[in-house]
Amino acid sequence: MSSIDIRRFVDVNILPHELSTVNAARDTVVLFSTEVSENFDKTYKSYSEYNADETVKDLTNTTAYAKVYFDNGGNKLRIIKIVSTDTLNDEIMKLDNNYIVVALASADNYSIMQSVATTRESNAKVYGINQKILLARTNQLTNLIVAKNFGVKYSTVIGAEMTIAAYLSNINVYGNDSVQDYAYTKEVIEAEPADDDILGNVLENNLNVDMLLANAVRNLGGNLTNGLDIVNQYVLIILHQTVTERILNLLSQKIKGSAGLSALYGAISQELGRYVSSGYLTTDKVWKDRTLDIMYNNKNYKIIEQGTALPLGYKVVILPLTSLTDDDVAQRKTPPIYVILADSYSIRKVTINGEVI
Repeated sequence: MSSIDIRRFVDVNILPHELSTVNAARDTVVLFSTEVSENFDKTYKSYSEYNADETVKDLTNTTAYAKVYFDNGGNKLRIIKIVSTDTLNDEIMKLDNNYIVVALASADNYSIMQSVATTRESNAKVYGINQKILLARTNQLTNLIVAKNFGVKYSTVIGAEMTIAAYLSNINVYGNDSVQDYAYTKEVIEAEPADDDILGNVLENNLNVDMLLANAVRNLGGNLTNGLDIVNQYVLIILHQTVTERILNLLSQKIKGSAGLSALYGAISQELGRYVSSGYLTTDKVWKDRTLDIMYNNKNYKIIEQGTALPLGYKVVILPLTSLTDDDVAQRKTPPIYVILADSYSIRKVTINGEVI
């Protein structure tokens, strides 16, 4: 005899909640264009896909940029309409944090992009998770501007800076030994004449250039205009984002007290460990600067002493709960947390001296 399935009337199905996963992929580069139609916003995965789109394939600058990007193994390219370059900074501010690398499809975009980079540098709201790497091209070596998160390719090829974008789009920050220096990367682009004076000027100004070296066209350089390593700065931005997501996931579990601080320490350390495996953080650095002390609520705390080795590639310090004021407690704050990172150092120059007897 069959029985009535009570689920016809009351159907309860409760499953364990799975925490949202942290996605470290940043494989899409944003290209703004004044050439595309109004409200245009499309993402392409290959040049053949782009070229099959009748609405874009004949656009002069946009197509040149897309070709350089995909010729050099670029992952995904999101092209967005911009009515005027005067609004570029505002449009960049609207982008989700997951879009880190930004370019502008223009035959002459250096002054535009450096102005935006300078504006963003002075904006106190732009830091940590919402930073962007802005790219531009120039064929001049005068009147150059230094700006934070601003990468420049010296080239006569329109869209040459997309070689940088392509390289960054393929970095897997959770991969094993996957974070490698951009310098000496083989690239599919017309090389600039092998002129040592130009090369010296390019490197001195922290630009990038493609020249024939070791039987291949390679990128020479690897820095942003402020002298920071392009790859390291790009990965550091992603690190800000993934650490933030890990902590948010932890906070959703309603942590508290000393156990909560221990959980925070574990989550941060575990996340930073992924960046050691990928090669961004190195385990052979020593804190060479003077001892770092901080003053909090009129009490001094030692963060790291001069000469301290960083065998883990990082150091995480959480001040004790006793450091909190009554106001801190009322606001449910954690004590201040300090993180010291030992980023990797890539060798770009070798000098050998010796004697023959």
